[in-house]
Amino acid sequence: MFRRFNSTCSKFVPLIENYKTLRHVHFDGLTPFIEGQALQQSMVDANLSFKEIEAKIKRNKLELSQQGLEINDYEKGLIDKILEMKPHPTLLTFQFNNVYTGGKKIKRDPTIHQQIKAFEELGCEFHQLERGGDVTWHGEGHLVAYLILDLKKFKDLTVRCFVDSVLLKSLQDVLNKNYDLDSYLNKNPGVWMEPDNLKIASVGTNIQRGITSYGIGLNVKPDLKYLNTFTMCGLPGTSATSIQQMKPGADLDLKAVAYMYSKEIANNLNITTVEHMNGEEIRHQSIERNEI
Repeated sequence: MFRRFNSTCSKFVPLIENYKTLRHVHFDGLTPFIEGQALQQSMVDANLSFKEIEAKIKRNKLELSQQGLEINDYEKGLIDKILEMKPHPTLLTFQFNNVYTGGKKIKRDPTIHQQIKAFEELGCEFHQLERGGDVTWHGEGHLVAYLILDLKKFKDLTVRCFVDSVLLKSLQDVLNKNYDLDSYLNKNPGVWMEPDNLKIASVGTNIQRGITSYGIGLNVKPDLKYLNTFTMCGLPGTSATSIQQMKPGADLDLKAVAYMYSKEIANNLNITTVEHMNGEEIRHQSIERNEI
């Protein structure tokens, strides 16, 4: 039986000061899926733009060095201030309206149009995404967490280690420490409550020039018909479960679970500080910018 082991993943260490703080932005209530995607993309774009600035500064410094020239103290101080403005690692947590989303694999599925029709008949939207994976569901009672950061700003943080030892291990830590639930990783993506069945969380990521996007979906207390009516994540013969199903009667507040997850993300990345922010403020700022 295949199992994933993470012995090659070391203790990750932030390489710059800004990366010692995780900004956690939680959105209360139901957020329209399209709005959540737009908010995530704006933060990814900001990270990519800053990375271009960093690369340009490094090129210019190298060119000057090759010419035997140096920048003066004022210019050096100005550059240092610019580099200090690098975005912090950011965790966005949502509860979306009922949607099915497809990863890159589903684009090649010849039955996709029939599947979309069935999703809509169940009262759900369908959205094609540029993340890895197959079809998954988001909706009421389901916590979605998108982690946006630059892998290169941590020591030894590879893509595989990011997925297994950060995104997924942090989920396992939440389940174990707060609900006394042991879970499993296997050859299939996600977190499982049995070695090869009862999936409780999905994972899907996208990496652009070292900048991460997307993340995990955790079944806190959803209506499981949305997850067990269709084949989720391309895994026939398996079914989904939830914290609520595994721990009936547990107090399950999505905001509290989101805070637990942010704490474990910080712990597994050796980040010392978590700043919690209200998503409503960011949402309103985004709407105002779009209206200008």
